[in-house]
Amino acid sequence: MIGPARPPISLAAVRFYETPPRHYEQIAIINSSAGTTWLFPDRGSLDDAIADLRREAAALGANGVLLQQVYDQPVGGLSVGVGGFGGGRHHFYGGGGSVGGPLINRRVQAIAIYVRR
Repeated sequence: MIGPARPPISLAAVRFYETPPRHYEQIAIINSSAGTTWLFPDRGSLDDAIADLRREAAALGANGVLLQQVYDQPVGGLSVGVGGFGGGRHHFYGGGGSVGGPLINRRVQAIAIYVRR
């Protein structure tokens, strides 16, 4: 908490800001996760994280969410391998392969704000 909380408000009353509005009070720093994914996060998961921030802001009585940063946090890796072999009447064959990459958790940080109109 940075400032005083207010009575909870409707989720529909909470606006999302990428740039600061003209007159506002800071209420709290809030964080959300857009989920853990392999290599490339999708836009839908970021939208879900923003919706979570709006819900948290509404519970604090904030009528705005001011975006601070979106960042990726590594949380491990994932590797998938396959292989096989077989044979015929006069031959034998085999093969295999693998693919791997990092697991990342996309995080969203914002400030719950009260915008004076």
